[in-house]
Amino acid sequence: MADRNVVVIDGVELDVTDYARMHERRIAKTMDLLRKYAGRRVIELGAHPWVMTSALMDDPAIDTLATVSVEEVTFWPDDVEFSHEYHELITPNASRARIKNYSFNVERRLVKLDETPDAVLACEIVEHLIRSPHVLFLNINSWLKTGGTAIVTTPNGSQFMNPLRRKPRMPAYRARCYERHSYVYRLEDLVELMELCGFEILEAGYWSPYPSSGLRRFNRILARVPGKYFSEKFERTIYIVARKSRSVEVLAGLPKVYGPSADWEHISTVTAPL
Repeated sequence: MADRNVVVIDGVELDVTDYARMHERRIAKTMDLLRKYAGRRVIELGAHPWVMTSALMDDPAIDTLATVSVEEVTFWPDDVEFSHEYHELITPNASRARIKNYSFNVERRLVKLDETPDAVLACEIVEHLIRSPHVLFLNINSWLKTGGTAIVTTPNGSQFMNPLRRKPRMPAYRARCYERHSYVYRLEDLVELMELCGFEILEAGYWSPYPSSGLRRFNRILARVPGKYFSEKFERTIYIVARKSRSVEVLAGLPKVYGPSADWEHISTVTAPL
C-alpha cells in the first residue's frame, strides 16, 4: 500500500502504519511544543515503536542524544538491569541514525546518564507506571540542567469517557502488579507531582489529538465550548511543559495521588496529605 509506514530498526522492518496514523496529530503537536520551548538536545523516554523517534530524527534542528526504553524482558520488572546499546534506525522518510538506548526501570532506579539534554520527552509513559512515578520525574530532574525542559503527555483522567466522574476511577496510586494503564491523572494532580519533583509549569492544558468517529465526534465539539469544565471533560489528552527550577533527590511530601504507605522511596514524609 502506498501510504504504508515502515521503520527499519537494526535491519528489521517494523510496520508502524496504524500507530503512526493514530498518533500523528499528537506527535506533531508535541514537536511544536519542543520547537517552542526547548533547545536542540533531546532525550526521549519510551522509544518503541520508534515513531516519535523518527519524527525527531527527521528534524535537522533536533539532536536526539539517546532514548530510554526497557528492552530486557523479565518475570518481575524490578529485575531489569541497567544497560545500553546502539540501534541503527531508518525512518519512514529515509533518515538514517545510530541511536543509543538506555534500558532500565525508570520508576525503581535513579540513574545518571552520560548525556545532558536540553529537553526530555515523556509522552504516553506515566499512565503505564505502577510503582513510583515520582522516581521517573526525579530521573528527568537529574538529567536536566536548571532551566531544562520536560514535556509530558498522558490520557486525561477527568474526561467524560472515564466515565462521568470528576476523579479517576482507580484508587490512589500504589505499588501493584503491572498492567497497561495503571493510573489516569487529572491535570492538577500531575502538575502537583511534577512541582514536588522540582519543576515549574510553563504551559499545561488539554488536547484531543486522536481520530474520532461516531458519537465521539460530538465530544470534540463540546470540548470547544468556552469554560474549563468542557475542556476538562471532553478533551482526551493532558499535556504539560515544565522547566527544572531546582534539583530534587527526595520529595518533601507525599503527592496527592499516592496512597499512604511506609514503602515509598525518595519521599521524606509518608503521612497522608491533608
